[in-house]
Amino acid sequence: MRETKHILFLDDDHVLRLTRFALSGNSEVSNAWVQAFFSPLEIQTQTVYDLAHGLHASDGVALYPLGTPAKLSTDQGHSAKVSSHPAEILIFRRGMVDADLMAQHPNLKFIQRLGERRDGIDFVAAKARGIQISCLPRKSLQYTAEHSMMFMLALSKRLQDGDQAVRQANWDTEKVTPTDDVAYNWSALDNLSGLYDKTLGIIGMGEVGALLCKMALSFGMKVIYCNRKPLSPAREQELGVRYAQLDTLLGESDFVSVNAANLPANEAMINADVFKKMKKSAFFINTARGKLIDEEALYQALKEGQIAGAGLDVHWREPRPAHHPLMTLPNVLFTPHYAGGERGEVLHELAHVFENCRRALHGQTPTHLVE
Repeated sequence: MRETKHILFLDDDHVLRLTRFALSGNSEVSNAWVQAFFSPLEIQTQTVYDLAHGLHASDGVALYPLGTPAKLSTDQGHSAKVSSHPAEILIFRRGMVDADLMAQHPNLKFIQRLGERRDGIDFVAAKARGIQISCLPRKSLQYTAEHSMMFMLALSKRLQDGDQAVRQANWDTEKVTPTDDVAYNWSALDNLSGLYDKTLGIIGMGEVGALLCKMALSFGMKVIYCNRKPLSPAREQELGVRYAQLDTLLGESDFVSVNAANLPANEAMINADVFKKMKKSAFFINTARGKLIDEEALYQALKEGQIAGAGLDVHWREPRPAHHPLMTLPNVLFTPHYAGGERGEVLHELAHVFENCRRALHGQTPTHLVE
């Protein structure tokens, strides 16, 4: 009789939910949820399921039910018991994979992280056990960080106003005299700047925040951050960032980007008090989640000139109502929650995860291994 292989998930988000669906069909995630996730794109649920070929129950692969404790039960203070069905593969995005957890799964061959960050993994314990670890870079997170950079460039250079000025021939013929066929800034737009030597404040230094930090530094910016838990000194040095309390970050930053986690405790964490502490010349960027922001407070801050402008990819209510007050302001740029690229990109991420799982189970080398 063929021995069943087990896959354990430590945490949950929309991509991990799709991963479980592909592995197990609709036992934990409904077809309707999958179709709603991809809408308005029309993706057949069978397409998602087929990505995990060779890893289904019929292939001898089983999933731990979502919610299975990462650390298995203990007995009167003694060491944690080894599961009667220890996992061969562990998949996660956030959380801790330490020596104790690995010890509870003596058959563990492979750890797959969604994302390239390496924190939270005991690499020494894994190496001692011969467990392979893959930290998979995600294009969607790269694209999200790029989107924040795009907002910062567009706002500081008044891209939208410049485009309209050219299209509408908005310039003073009596004041503009081309020299050698050159007419610099013929529409006389003011308050033009850029990113070089400016300070970016990142609220929430997770994976997207770290990617954004690297991009900003390449533009010659200075980067400060605040987080629920400061990074280690080694990680700060690696990224080239400085920790700051929120009030300090708001007072020093020329751009403030929210990249915090979408937790209930973080709802409306960016409120009127936050905007009052920002520079009047500063720009606010949100590519994380809409409910992190008190949009009424943002509207008032923009209308009253407390801050210079905003770039919003995510919204409190999606789709955004057409007549929302924020829509009347000229110093706001909107995109309809597509910073991460096309939804179909997630399928490519899942395909990489499943190929790595198949390789690990068949004694082959997975991709994006780290030590």
